[in-house]
Amino acid sequence: MPRPAPHFAAIWPAHPLVGPVAKIAAASLSDVGPDWRELGQAWRAEPEPGFNSGWARIRWNTTGLLFESVFLQCQPANRARSLNEHTWEMGDIAEYFLQETTTGRYLELHVTPENQRLQLLWPLGGVDRFRADTTALSEFLISDPDWVQSAATVAADHWTARAFVPFARLGLREGEIPSGWRIAVCRYDRSLGPEMYSSTARLGEPNFHRHAEWSELRLRPGV
Repeated sequence: MPRPAPHFAAIWPAHPLVGPVAKIAAASLSDVGPDWRELGQAWRAEPEPGFNSGWARIRWNTTGLLFESVFLQCQPANRARSLNEHTWEMGDIAEYFLQETTTGRYLELHVTPENQRLQLLWPLGGVDRFRADTTALSEFLISDPDWVQSAATVAADHWTARAFVPFARLGLREGEIPSGWRIAVCRYDRSLGPEMYSSTARLGEPNFHRHAEWSELRLRPGV
């Protein structure tokens, strides 16, 4: 099946999950198809030399969202060995973003090839305060290791990551389905040494936190 090319669509329709999340097999390169989005570098006319392709998919059921990603790369690695280390400084990562547009707060979740995570919940303006060194990163960290579920696998020429985010972690009541959310999947690739950025979002510059440029999440019926 042909794999999709990046087109940075404004709306991302999430397809329903079938069966319990715990029994869904990890995605592989052969799974990538029309319901996946390719990551790209929308801020450039052409991808950087050495660019490795990647794809992402969002699925859902009445309890939460499942992020999945597949990245072409040989020997991915990250030095993080415990929860909430500075993964973006330590190697390859998948980044999953989800924003509640009514309040501006958003989830930032990193998953490494070794399945270590960084979990952040940003209020509107929180990233600016952290970057200005007026607020510590610890103010935004989620230290509960069971807050979300994640997994990662490494193959000869690619690696995969996934994360399941329960709706309850977003402050929703049981059975309440979110609306008015933005979403993006991003990546740090350190195959060539310095990080190479890519994203499903139509970003005007290589800054993943430009949430106004993320896609609108639409949950397709069928669960």
